[in-house]
Amino acid sequence: MAEFKVASMFDVNGWNVVITGGGSGLGRIVSKAFLINGAQSVTLIDILQERLEDTKAEFTSIKQRLGLDGEIYCIRGDVSNKSGIDEIVTKVRALGKGVDTLVAAAGIRRVNKKSFTPGQGLAALVESTRSLDWADLDDSFHINVFSQYYLTAGLLDLLGASAARQLGRGSVICFSSVASKHTAQFLPAYQASKAAVDHLVKIMAAEFADLYIRVNAISPGLFASNMNPLDPNHPDSNMRFAKEMPARRPGTEQELASTALFLASPAGFYVTGQNIRVDGGRLLVAAGKIQIRDD
Repeated sequence: MAEFKVASMFDVNGWNVVITGGGSGLGRIVSKAFLINGAQSVTLIDILQERLEDTKAEFTSIKQRLGLDGEIYCIRGDVSNKSGIDEIVTKVRALGKGVDTLVAAAGIRRVNKKSFTPGQGLAALVESTRSLDWADLDDSFHINVFSQYYLTAGLLDLLGASAARQLGRGSVICFSSVASKHTAQFLPAYQASKAAVDHLVKIMAAEFADLYIRVNAISPGLFASNMNPLDPNHPDSNMRFAKEMPARRPGTEQELASTALFLASPAGFYVTGQNIRVDGGRLLVAAGKIQIRDD
């Protein structure tokens, strides 16, 4: 009956995991979970060296405190362009560790630079709509969508080797968002890019089906990160919406980490092409919620 124990079902002991955006935010949370649960190696990829150094220092302290053996590798890399991704792939391969799970957590959120309030009229609406720079949309798709595809493609043979050793083991976890489904106004670059991730996950899962390299997504709701500060008064924060949700609070690190562990571990070996929303009911109240003038 040991196979029914949580320790067996969620076992990632010996896993080699690569995480983009691993130096901060949600990527850092997921990286910590794999390290603490016995991963053989955790490779953190981030564009900022200081984030990597801070995270490695924290993780090294955790290793010493808990007596863990997992290796921590840091790769400073830029996922916004193909040459940057190629360089990351080369460095991951040079480690010689293989890849059991790739977590694509790097992302950006761009909003329209001019706000619009219902009732302000056509001129204000035009100004707000045009305030989204071409570069904002371009960057959003390069980082949030293209990077997930091309990094997966670059490491696909290593993921396939993992799947060959144990059917279901080689997997990709993409980060989407509940924003891929709701229609909150004047966030089109982020929403459209995350909607693209949702479909990309299904496409890759179908294309990799012959070798059963699994591809799934996590769509987080309100979790504290650089993109979404915990302070509800911060201009970039969505935490003010927490009181409207059924959970009435932001998510915890453990609630996000457990989902990633489920998708990577034997507990999730029969899951592919899926998008798990970890949002405390955020989408229940946000889907289709728009503001119009009150005549």
